[in-house]
Amino acid sequence: MTERPVVFLHIGAMKTGTTYLQQVLIQNKAALADHGYLFPGRTWADQVRAAHDVVGHHRERGVRDRSEGAWSGVVAEILAHEGAASVVSVEFLSFAGRRPARRVVEDLAGAEVHVVLTVRDTVEVLPGLWQTHCANGGTASWHAFARSARLGAGAGPATPLLGQGARLFRRALDVPRMLDVWGPVVPPERLHLVTVPPPGSERSMLWERFASVLGLDPAVAVNPAKGHNPSLGYASADLMRRLNAELGRLPRESYNPTLKHYLAEEVLAARASQEDRARLDAAGHAFAERCNRRTRAALEASGGHVMGDLTDLPTTSAREAPPPIDPPDEQALLEAATTAFEGLERLIARRTRRVRTLADDSRAASTGGQDPRPGDGDEPSGGAEARARWADATDPVEAAVADLAALSRSAIALRERISNLRR
Repeated sequence: MTERPVVFLHIGAMKTGTTYLQQVLIQNKAALADHGYLFPGRTWADQVRAAHDVVGHHRERGVRDRSEGAWSGVVAEILAHEGAASVVSVEFLSFAGRRPARRVVEDLAGAEVHVVLTVRDTVEVLPGLWQTHCANGGTASWHAFARSARLGAGAGPATPLLGQGARLFRRALDVPRMLDVWGPVVPPERLHLVTVPPPGSERSMLWERFASVLGLDPAVAVNPAKGHNPSLGYASADLMRRLNAELGRLPRESYNPTLKHYLAEEVLAARASQEDRARLDAAGHAFAERCNRRTRAALEASGGHVMGDLTDLPTTSAREAPPPIDPPDEQALLEAATTAFEGLERLIARRTRRVRTLADDSRAASTGGQDPRPGDGDEPSGGAEARARWADATDPVEAAVADLAALSRSAIALRERISNLRR
């Protein structure tokens, strides 16, 4: 037992194996507790709300309102813990500016605070960040996003003027900025920098490095991570960003259940092995290696404890850049659109049946009778008819996106009706 609580704040960065590490922590919460390690909150969502509350960066008032007070609850749980340590892992803590970072540590003044930052080769991270952008309502094409990121690196206050890629890169991947923010709030010996092993490494190596920072035997985590962070192929990600542009900005409570979690992460992610992956061209590779050099220099200058190997962040052109990749052609986009169309039809049929069930239950309760159970309703017709219709359009991809937008709106409206009926 320590003299005062110890807390490890895993602040990100995005696309550095954070989902994998969080899944290991979630799946082994009880085993960790048996060894004195607290993963606070009833569920990980409590940590997410706490991070929204303390960082205060979310633009949607509804998210802010639901998060209000969550940080103080997590702080109280951490300070009351009498075991080895507490572990908080929310990647967008890395978005914080200096004032929220100071507040985090000041609110935990009764604890020994450690900051953990996972870092990864920019060649691997930047395409993944674009996929995340597309699955979260973004509208920039891959080439525009990558070019914007190159322009925005190191641009400082001018970054917001340089496009979506520049803004997201500075917020989510600019490791020197993160170290400038978080480095001063803890002593160097409590700043831990974990490099993500290169492609082809054993997946468990990242957990082993992370657990070593915690002072925990990695073998304590006997349950494997559940699932993985879904990725999108180039065509599916490009289809999502076109659909986002057609739909316009939607509230998170409308967008996430239908577009992000269902259409992107469940339906289209299943196509990833059938599609090319967005990748950096020669200019992108050169930019990524410059970023890696900046990151390595910042890690060394921080005085923090590096767990892993700085060679995991390559800084030379020894590896050959792949040839440029063209944007997905019409056929690839329409194949992805067909999968999306069929998936949305299935979702609409499922939600329609749920609406009928809830409506019948409500009528039965109000009359005291026993209404018959509803039938399955209209079953999906499949994408063949839609595909033929798109082929006759002046712009088949535009026609497909318009159909997908209409289906998405219907699915969102049905979910809202289900919520109302449940009330």
